[in-house]
Amino acid sequence: MQDVFSLIQTIVPQISDEFGLRLSILRALSKHTQRVGRKFLSAEVNLSERSLRTAIESMKQQGLVDVNNAGIQLTVFGRGILESVDVALAESNRFYEMEQRLKQYLQIEHCYIVPGDADQDEQVYELLGNVAQRLLIRYLAEGQNVVAVTGGSTLSKIGRSFTPELSRNRQLMFVPARGGVGGSYDIQSNSVGGLMANQTHSTYVPLFVPENVDERMSKIFFTDPSIKYAIELSKKANCLILSVGVAEVMAKRHNVSQEQFEQLKAKQAIGEVFGVFFDKNGAEVMRLPRYGVQLDDLERIPLLLTIVGGASKAEAMKAHYKLVPNHGWLVCDEGIATKVLSGINTR
Repeated sequence: MQDVFSLIQTIVPQISDEFGLRLSILRALSKHTQRVGRKFLSAEVNLSERSLRTAIESMKQQGLVDVNNAGIQLTVFGRGILESVDVALAESNRFYEMEQRLKQYLQIEHCYIVPGDADQDEQVYELLGNVAQRLLIRYLAEGQNVVAVTGGSTLSKIGRSFTPELSRNRQLMFVPARGGVGGSYDIQSNSVGGLMANQTHSTYVPLFVPENVDERMSKIFFTDPSIKYAIELSKKANCLILSVGVAEVMAKRHNVSQEQFEQLKAKQAIGEVFGVFFDKNGAEVMRLPRYGVQLDDLERIPLLLTIVGGASKAEAMKAHYKLVPNHGWLVCDEGIATKVLSGINTR
């Protein structure tokens, strides 16, 4: 039988989102023996102080938290409820334990697993897209938001699941996180950003420039006001949606030279993100020149959504998290999670 939490999520998504929000607040408070301030707690759960205040007021009325001038604290009743929920989740949600193990193994903050394997079933991308939208609705503040997006087939497919609900009470501006690379038109960062903007009835700022250009040409490009604006805007993004590429596939899209390709093979590169190729240990083996968001920019972006589908990307995803900051969310499918975790037991 399907677990009750998945049913709630399917029938009334907003209830499921509110449940997840309050659960994250309870978990954050459970880590502290002393009272914490609202500003500190809002940063810890990545929520605006206004939204946190509303949630805390309701939780106070329920007896889950105690609030005074010294701060917020979990009540004995609240701690008991949290423990009961964790037991219920472990028994009811078939992915709960897998998510906990994956978070621990990858040393990441948040993880959400959807059923299936995108390598075997294209419909899994719709599930990944639905989860990505719900997370954006939960964590993006009302008002102005700049959302940077990378390209690739995964984001192109998940973007089709976005709806205007995402832009309710928000003014979203989608911007490419990178210049153009090889591959079909619909997987370019420009195309993906335009698709997501169109699906959500939002604004889109294009970046019409190839990624791999020499220094002379790059100086010429930067004299164009629209290109300069798009690049500067992408670096101010408060949210980034990205995926992870397999090294061999991305090397072809970047149209690397034969010499560079042989270097990647010799150094056993298995993945690529933001023009950086890396090996299974997350060590950088080659960095290509690129426009837009750089790998070093990820640390300062408040909300990261890494969307990965298909067991074939398991090794690249594992190495990716040895290279990049671990804050934000990983949204992946059952296929990739199973392969990553099965590797723990066979090392």
